[in-house]
Amino acid sequence: MRKSMLLLAASGCALACPVAGQAQEAAARPAEAPRVENGDIIVTARKRQESVLKVPVIETVLSPEILSKAQVTDITGITNQVAGLQVGNNVLTVGTQISLRGVGTSSLDAGVDQSVSLNIDGLQLTQGATYAVGLFDMAQVEVLKGPQALFFGKNSPGGVISIRTADPGDEAELIARASYLFESRERRGELIYSAPLSDTVGFRFAGMYSKDDGYFRNRATALPGTGAVDPSSKRYNGGDEFIVRGTFVWEPDDSFSLRLKANATEKRITGGSSAYGSCPDGNGAPAGIPFINPADDCRVDRDIYIVDLDPAAFPSARNGGVPFMKYQTQFGTLEMNYEVAPLLTLTSTTGYFNTTVDGFINGVNTGYAGPSLMADNHFTRRDYTQELRLQSDFSSALNFLLGGYYQDGRITNRVFVGGNLALFGSPAFTTLTAGINDVGIDAYSGFGQLRWRPAETLEIAGGVRYTDEKRHDDGYTLTGIDATPVTVTVGQPDIRSKNWSPELTITYTPTDDLTIFGALKQGYKSGSFIMTTPPAEGVDNSFGDEKVRGGEIGVKARLADRTVTVNTAFYYYKYSDLQVGANEVASGGLPVIRTINAASSKVYGIDFEATYRPPAFEGLSARLAVNWNHARFTTFDNAPCWGGQRIQDGCDRFFNEDTGLFQAQDLSGVPLPKAADWTATGGVDYETPVGASMKLTLGLNGQYSSKFLRNLGDRADFYQPAFFKLNGNVALAGDTDGWELALIGNNLTNKYTSGNCTQFSGATGQIFLSPLTGGTTRNAAGVDELACIPDRGREVFLRLTLRPFSL
Repeated sequence: MRKSMLLLAASGCALACPVAGQAQEAAARPAEAPRVENGDIIVTARKRQESVLKVPVIETVLSPEILSKAQVTDITGITNQVAGLQVGNNVLTVGTQISLRGVGTSSLDAGVDQSVSLNIDGLQLTQGATYAVGLFDMAQVEVLKGPQALFFGKNSPGGVISIRTADPGDEAELIARASYLFESRERRGELIYSAPLSDTVGFRFAGMYSKDDGYFRNRATALPGTGAVDPSSKRYNGGDEFIVRGTFVWEPDDSFSLRLKANATEKRITGGSSAYGSCPDGNGAPAGIPFINPADDCRVDRDIYIVDLDPAAFPSARNGGVPFMKYQTQFGTLEMNYEVAPLLTLTSTTGYFNTTVDGFINGVNTGYAGPSLMADNHFTRRDYTQELRLQSDFSSALNFLLGGYYQDGRITNRVFVGGNLALFGSPAFTTLTAGINDVGIDAYSGFGQLRWRPAETLEIAGGVRYTDEKRHDDGYTLTGIDATPVTVTVGQPDIRSKNWSPELTITYTPTDDLTIFGALKQGYKSGSFIMTTPPAEGVDNSFGDEKVRGGEIGVKARLADRTVTVNTAFYYYKYSDLQVGANEVASGGLPVIRTINAASSKVYGIDFEATYRPPAFEGLSARLAVNWNHARFTTFDNAPCWGGQRIQDGCDRFFNEDTGLFQAQDLSGVPLPKAADWTATGGVDYETPVGASMKLTLGLNGQYSSKFLRNLGDRADFYQPAFFKLNGNVALAGDTDGWELALIGNNLTNKYTSGNCTQFSGATGQIFLSPLTGGTTRNAAGVDELACIPDRGREVFLRLTLRPFSL
């Protein structure tokens, strides 16, 4: 806390120093909430407010109306609205994994920064578990596609999801909202109060609480005497969540503004394990113990089979042996703008983030016998960030941006794997492996950009960010879940990244309705340490930087008397040392999870978005977005084999003379995980008056994706088949928006999909019999099963909104 106070004081001092001279004209204020001006959507893709039509970046902008109509309450809801954006959930502290244009993070590792970062009110987040923060009361969401090296904290080689939450308005506002989700029996309530406290001060409070019984049905039954007990609930992944946010805005005069955002959230769910998505050898028991329930068809659907754990067999199990996940997060930003001279603005953004994630799972996803092992994590992450930006908005041809960024972070992950005493017998197997990874982050970066307008219709902008980042790993082993940590020295405790990330854009705007742009970019994502497995003495668990370079050419236009808007771009990027994850064949009786740097990959394609508002039909609008994407590994000849993969199946690299078996496969030319060749979203909305004082809103939209890989590899069942999801909404409201009753249906086609799967030998309990890999034959274990976290099927919401101050 002392460090955060020092950062706040330092930024305040930087802005409080008086500077002579008054503004003749208001400069661009990056702190202001996104808005619409003269029909133009205003975005902050370059940390200054500009029309989305004139920004040399392809981005999808989601307004509060779009978010409300689709009942978007989390990251998954955003992905359903954006072509080329895919999400895959994962277990424990690994968290959400996002892919944009086929670029994302597939590693099963809590220590990996995501390739697609999340920015909430100026706070940059990159760790998957932090993406579990719920979303509501949003002012605008911008999804920036492609590498973003210059404007958002450190680098984001895949893109940025930038979220602005709502600010206080000029008038008092009270919003009460209640909704009910039929399938999971979710009860959700929101209360928002916003008011100006004076002519210069505004305040907004937003609170949300939800509780649901669980969308998925747990059909598991326990086999007595195996360390399993029947599930505590026939529903799965139910729980509760609350979010509290306070916003304070102060604008004493035209030269200074301050915005403080403070958030506290907590989310708890019962469950958290993966369900079986594929059992190529059936649901039998090759090791003699029926780990897979005989009724389990190993399909991704609403029915799952996960037993609870018997505390007598798992003495270290928390929560009475009932698997759970609990997230507690506090975060916020202090953003200040000071016009140090006419049309010259200094911006300070101070960020604080602190999260704790606790949980344990049935380690082998068993649905009948007890699992061979349990996995338990205690994860914490704390970040202080400080950014200063000096930006000009002169009427002259030359303008500039100059800034610096600092991050002080610490990530700690306690990993505990305990054995099933009902199967192993001896208390010596209570702890199979345990340890703590404690990683410190110290990063500095300086950045700048020059914008030159040689002509009124032409802008040439060149910029660069230099980053110097150090990470240090302290490792500890444990003999039990509550034992005293014992220090170990890992093989490579210190890593350092120094990187230059230049960017050049040329923007040509011959008219207010046409923009042609080109961009050349180079970016990177820093390496880190594997944190999902315990550290070991002398073992190097570090991995290297991920790098990208390339560019895109695009056109943005308004046509047909501005009734049609079109955005399109062709992009081409090369990635080197892409950070990918592998869940390898069991070694020494326990699974090995690694993050490795793939040699290279190539990503190119076309983005296309269009909207149409026919003048002959007032209140009608249509939109379509299509992404064609070719994302392939160009060189990746050291990829791990899946369990049971034979030489004739492609496991023919890196021969091990000791075992007489091969260890790796060549995935060159194979698609990147979550990289569909075709994705599309589109829909139609219509609003019309009803009676004397009401209005009716109707909406229909859909999401399409061609097949894509859910796991690293090229096995047929690793692919998520192509799907189409249909959504609809209908709402009746007062003409002054004082009330609204809405019925919202998502995924009405009831398609069960999964964005992420993991292969492992579940039928053998993972450690009792490992599949024979890298030879010409297979043993009794056959091939690895596939564990997948399913996305929800059909959801139907009933929602009532009241705005009494608008009545």
